[in-house]
Amino acid sequence: MLKEYTREGNKKLDKQYSGTRQAILDLARDKMREFMKTADVGLDKESRELLVLIIAGSMMQSFSLGYGIGKLEGKTDKQIYL
Repeated sequence: MLKEYTREGNKKLDKQYSGTRQAILDLARDKMREFMKTADVGLDKESRELLVLIIAGSMMQSFSLGYGIGKLEGKTDKQIYL
């Protein structure tokens, strides 16, 4: 059931929550810039975009899982712990 709700959250992130998706991408770009400053490294454009996609993918996965857990908790009236 949790997998189903997590997939639903992922689909909604693409359609209904497109603003949230864009915000996640913006945050990922900020994190990439912060990494470059902290690590004192320069990355070419391709590497920067890859890093942004990795960070954003992780954040979107967390969003979808949180959506699924919240929906499951709403149906069962129980706290879900991972």
